[in-house]
Amino acid sequence: MKKAEIIKYLKGQYKAKKVDSDWEFILKDDGEGYLAFFPGTFGTGSTRTLLGMPSMTLPWLLQLDRSIFFSESQQVVPFFVGRQCKLSVSDGIIREHHVDEMVENCFEWFHQQNQQETIATEFSRCYEKITGFPPAGWQPKHIMACVLKGDVDRLRGYLDAFKRGDRMEFIPIIKQEYFERAIPLAEKYRSG
Repeated sequence: MKKAEIIKYLKGQYKAKKVDSDWEFILKDDGEGYLAFFPGTFGTGSTRTLLGMPSMTLPWLLQLDRSIFFSESQQVVPFFVGRQCKLSVSDGIIREHHVDEMVENCFEWFHQQNQQETIATEFSRCYEKITGFPPAGWQPKHIMACVLKGDVDRLRGYLDAFKRGDRMEFIPIIKQEYFERAIPLAEKYRSG
């Protein structure tokens, strides 16, 4: 199968949306969470490899995200983005069962990420830093981590700095109003 055939095959099974010049397939969108992936191929001849980039979010994370960042958009913003999954094909011919195996790998990744310990580790890491690559992913997660930890003092410090005109290395998409909305939420988490 060529990439166009893979996309056609997946369109027959999953909801798809065009993102820039590529296709994203929504494998799951329910009360348990949202799981999507971008398929691709790499190599030629007998060295062909099927690629997949999974991403996911959970309903409670999406609700927190919208409470802070006030996104009116219905587009789901993934919280976790996985490493690229690679499935080498021994004879170089990608078949439907290879695509199905890649999808199954994405579901396995979803279930691994959707564990309390994994989520807590990710939030701890995001809490400790406000910079990283890409910053647009780290900094909103950092603010959310501060809310979940109930760190009102840190959020107030950021808000005070913004009011003085000091952006503290936050990227331009981070706005003062995010901290204003995050502080009451953090107070609720702090009080239990």
